[in-house]
Amino acid sequence: MIEKIINCYDSHTHFWATGQVAEGLKLNHLKCADEINKLEIKKNHYRASWLVGFGWDQNSWPDKKFPHKILLDQNFAQTPVFFSRVDGHASWINSKAILELKKLGYDFNTDPKGGLIERDAAGDPTGLLFDQAHINALILLPDFSNLQHQSFFKTSQNIFNLAGFTHVRDLSMNLSFWQLLKQMEDNNSLSVCLDAFVTVESLSALDQVLSEIKLIKKEVSQQMRLHGVKIFIDGSLGSKTAFLSQNYLQSKSNGILIWSHQEIKELIKRSWLAGQEVAIHTIGDQAAHLAVSAAREVSAEGILGRLHLEHVQILRHETIAMMKPLHIICYMQPCHWLSDKSWLKQVLTKDLIENLFQWELLRKNKIPFYFGSDSPIEPTSLFNNRQALAESIKWGVPQLNADWKNFHSHPDSKWMNCYTEIENEKVKQVYFNNSALL
Repeated sequence: MIEKIINCYDSHTHFWATGQVAEGLKLNHLKCADEINKLEIKKNHYRASWLVGFGWDQNSWPDKKFPHKILLDQNFAQTPVFFSRVDGHASWINSKAILELKKLGYDFNTDPKGGLIERDAAGDPTGLLFDQAHINALILLPDFSNLQHQSFFKTSQNIFNLAGFTHVRDLSMNLSFWQLLKQMEDNNSLSVCLDAFVTVESLSALDQVLSEIKLIKKEVSQQMRLHGVKIFIDGSLGSKTAFLSQNYLQSKSNGILIWSHQEIKELIKRSWLAGQEVAIHTIGDQAAHLAVSAAREVSAEGILGRLHLEHVQILRHETIAMMKPLHIICYMQPCHWLSDKSWLKQVLTKDLIENLFQWELLRKNKIPFYFGSDSPIEPTSLFNNRQALAESIKWGVPQLNADWKNFHSHPDSKWMNCYTEIENEKVKQVYFNNSALL
């Protein structure tokens, strides 16, 4: 039986990064940290002189220990190395990278707000950077060439189309990306519709981002819609930096809060006053609770706007109850359960486990939500999400009592004439503006 999805939608992606990771050095196959000596390095794995890679995950290694710079130094003594963790919230770098980052002004002596630089007993960096420390280093790396950027977008588009998607929500837009994608649209070579948000790294950067948004909106597009700003206020469960209401098991930490409550409130207020929607990365239950609390306080001042909550992997019942009077949409990735199920019960308390993946409670409370992949963190796949929805029931996650396809269909059914046919767990055909793509 052929099933049809109108305007098939991946609701949480990093569109440029999907192509960049697909073309770059992949580390997800490493069975232990020592296997870096087997990597096959190619020219396109470099950003100028820097070797970059993506996808290592200590949770899939036998000892489950985070790696150390020593291994990288042994294999890449003269090359600065920047290897991002599978969740995009941590990096593993070598001594040469530390030296080069210091030359660029990076401070290894002090943890940045919302970040962590791991150090040994002597106070020397071990080569691990978490959350804002990771981001601050990443933005100092040399840029890719314009031709590389173009290639990444074409590769990404092909990945999404092959997976059945005609509509994609991108959480990593900027002016230069918009202009490259607009060129593709003008050349009739853009075969996706894109919702977009621009990332704000700190409150002090908000005015600059709002100015950039004004420039973007001058570039009128039929296939792209810019909605507002996006911030990260916590990390990830895999890096143990998602902000929780309880400590991680066998740890004295409950994660990292990157923005304070007052900063979150100020960001929401100023963005809503500027007519921009706000998307907030909230994986931990306490991060989500703080975001909703801040939005309620802003609304109480008579300032209204749209709030998007990204991931909401752990949600408490009282937080969902607080959402009801607000204009909130949640974006969830069932596929994360497939990746995380082997270790979640080893790092989270029983109370937190019981509040994982609350899609059915959101549905009952009439809080709108959509499914996505978080690509390139996870493969963009309709069927991984469907599998997770089915299998997680046996694990104790409440069943979603609705047609899963509804949560993979773009809310604007009239935005271009697109639909996807699926049959026997495969994408049969994708139609974009009435034209078959496969």
